[in-house]
Amino acid sequence: MTRKNLKDQEAKANKPNLLATILIILSGLILYLDKIFVLLNIELENTHGYEATPEFVWSLAQTISPILIMIGFYLKPFKEALLVPLFCYTIQLYFVLDSSLTIDRALTWIYVSGTVLINIILVIAIKKYLTRKQKLQALKTGVMKEIIKTDDKLINPEESEQPQKN
Repeated sequence: MTRKNLKDQEAKANKPNLLATILIILSGLILYLDKIFVLLNIELENTHGYEATPEFVWSLAQTISPILIMIGFYLKPFKEALLVPLFCYTIQLYFVLDSSLTIDRALTWIYVSGTVLINIILVIAIKKYLTRKQKLQALKTGVMKEIIKTDDKLINPEESEQPQKN
């Protein structure tokens, strides 16, 4: 009965959290808050030194978004939710690097989707490489321990024949 309770508790602890998932998705969507301000013609009285409200809102969103990602990730979201901020930040990167992009072009979404796909493939490849490297290191350590144990038995055969004290 106790083992079942422990397994249930572990399953609950590892279960993805809906609130965390919402925070992660919101972290990506908040990057477009400045566009909503422009669309709804909202102007702030105090822009804290920025020339216009959209610039202030964009900078604020760029600051808040990573904080939401960290909080959401700490609360264990569905991993798929991370695609939203990755996609949104990739679009932002395209707009920052190519200043001629003032509006979305039809192919921008295709470029961004391809870049996100490449990023995902790269992350998976790196993770598999690191996992394999870690397993090889554990194997090497295990083999070295066995070699040392065998050497000790060959060097000191009388000690290995005596019963070990616990």
